[in-house]
Order: sequence, then structure tokens, then C-alpha cells
Amino acid sequence: MDDKFSYELKFGSLYLKYAKGAPSVTNQEFHYHHEFVFFLNGSAYFVSKDIQQKLTENSLIVIPKEQFHQFRVSDPSQYTRLILGFSDDPEMEALIENVMTQIKVISTPGAKVLDIFGNLTQIVKSELTDEEKALFIKSSLIQLLIYLKYDRSQPIQQNINISPLVQRAITYIDTHYAEKLTIDSIAQQLYVSTSSLAHKFSCELGISIYRYISKKRLLEVHKLVEQGDSPTSAATKCGFGDYSCYYRIYKKYTK
Repeated sequence: MDDKFSYELKFGSLYLKYAKGAPSVTNQEFHYHHEFVFFLNGSAYFVSKDIQQKLTENSLIVIPKEQFHQFRVSDPSQYTRLILGFSDDPEMEALIENVMTQIKVISTPGAKVLDIFGNLTQIVKSELTDEEKALFIKSSLIQLLIYLKYDRSQPIQQNINISPLVQRAITYIDTHYAEKLTIDSIAQQLYVSTSSLAHKFSCELGISIYRYISKKRLLEVHKLVEQGDSPTSAATKCGFGDYSCYYRIYKKYTK
């Protein structure tokens, strides 16, 4: 393994990545798929709307689709993780709905989880065929979902740096994203100065209010289009003035 993203297996909507070094794709605060991230080494903080937590070796981060999150990495050269990603699957619908309910950081996963990810790490290096690897990865995902469904350990929910003001701002944006929003209008609703709100939001979440609003709207457009709405109609419903505005923002934030 070198100091870059070194290996990826992708089978339809299921994928496994062994990653060492700085991410090849940045600023992807929202995903359209679910992820389990098994943190192996390095110095990094995990940030979501509810959690700011320094990660320790063998931490497991549970990230449901469409949830805001970031990894802040101090030393990219040592940042090593194993990522198991997947989309909704009718065969596993009940399990996914039961487990992927909220973002969680589990700092001390049980022996079963450690075994699953240890075996997945070995799969990266194995000489199995692609078909065999696909079956192994899917079976590992099912085992992990079943184990976590019945696991009663308490995940870390440390909210050490996210202020009540920023939490209220997030809630307001998530509720009113389809309306005409500006930093001024949000600050007015929260009875604070525009400069104070913009500064605290950016410092605490590592993302500007404007970017958060845009990403939230893009996410909601994607969901409506998947449900059968046209891009033009969905863009209008989600707060973009027209399709050209939506497309400009889409090109800006989608790589």
C-alpha cells in the first residue's frame, strides 16, 4: 500500500475502499449512499451536526445517506481508513432502516466488528476473483448490519464545539431550504447579527452558510428526481429560482 487511495472494489452500488493519505475527493459533505468508515490510523476529527469527536484507532463511524458530515485531518499522510459503502437494497431494507438511523461514532466496537473489518482488509490483498470478492463483501455487510441491529453499546455523542446558535441555524435551514434564504434573513429569525452567525457557522462546521444551503437544496432535488419529478420542477420546489440557477450550483459543487 502507498500513501494514496490505493485500492477500490466496486460492484454496482456496493463498494469497498482501502484509503491511505489525503482524500482524492474533498468537500463532499452529503452523500446519496450509506457508509461505514473504519478508522485505522492517523489524526482526525469527525464532524456532523451533532458530533465533534477526535477519532481513535479502530473507531467505527456509521453514516446514513443524506447526512451532513466531515473528516478533519491533521496529518493526511497517515490518514488510513476502510470504507464500506452501499445504497438502499430491497433485500436488506429492514436491516438498513433499523441500523442506519443516525450518525454514530463507536470508539470501541465489539470483537465481531473488528473481525469483519479485519477480514475485509485481507480481501483487499487477496487473490480471490472479483465475483468471490463481491460475495464476500456483501456477506460482510449483512453480518455487520445484523450485529449492529442487536448491539447495545452506547455510541459517542460528544457535542463539544457546536453551539446552540449553530444548531438552531441548521434546524432552520433544514426546515426552510425551499424558501428564499439569505444569511441576513436567517440571522434575523435567530435574533443575532449576520457577522456573528456567519463566523460561528463557518468556524464550527467548516462550511459556509451559503454552501450548506446549496448542498442541502441539491440533496433534496436529487431525492425528488429519484421519486420521478423532473429536474426543473424539483429545482423550483427546493428553493432554486430556476433550472439554470440549479444547474450552475450543481456544476459548482458536484465533481
